[in-house]
Amino acid sequence: MEMEAALTLWKRSTSLGFRYITVLSDGDCKTFNYLCEKKVYGPDIVIKKEECINHVSKRLGTALRSTVKDCRAQGISLGGKAHGSLKEATIKKLTTYYQKAILRNKGDVNAMKTAIYATLLHSISTDAKPQHSKCPAGENSWCFYQSAIANGEKPNNHKLNVGTPINEKFLPKILPIYQRLASNELLERCIRCGTQMQTKVCIA
Repeated sequence: MEMEAALTLWKRSTSLGFRYITVLSDGDCKTFNYLCEKKVYGPDIVIKKEECINHVSKRLGTALRSTVKDCRAQGISLGGKAHGSLKEATIKKLTTYYQKAILRNKGDVNAMKTAIYATLLHSISTDAKPQHSKCPAGENSWCFYQSAIANGEKPNNHKLNVGTPINEKFLPKILPIYQRLASNELLERCIRCGTQMQTKVCIA
């Protein structure tokens, strides 16, 4: 039904003197693949797929929760109440930070990538091993460490200032998720920071 409706809209556009060239949808590629297969505008017109950033950001939370669950089944604890564990509250914050990293750097894939990794490295930083090179510099930086440096001050204790502390020993489990969700291929599809809102498929 959805695929046929999209096809009807695309065919109708030619009679109005314009063409749709982009499909904005969630991870479901059925409509996109269907439109590509039908070659509505002929073989020379390439249809592009863009991602809904709301759906993309949710993938981070889903992947982190799945990793915690899978590790628990293997007798490995990533969650729990201990400082540095991957708590639900931490996962929610990381998901929000991931989405903000994309939104605040609309149109710039490299800046998006840097901002995304900044939130991860900031989270695993400690007094003994600060990792804030990707955090924004300057007095008004959201990063307490960079802000202190810019003000010529000694950074405060990490344990008291990192809101999403993650034990660095968990990084091998978490990093592949970030690498996948911060890939150039995916971020290119988020370049315009589109959202589906109330519609299932948006066409631009």
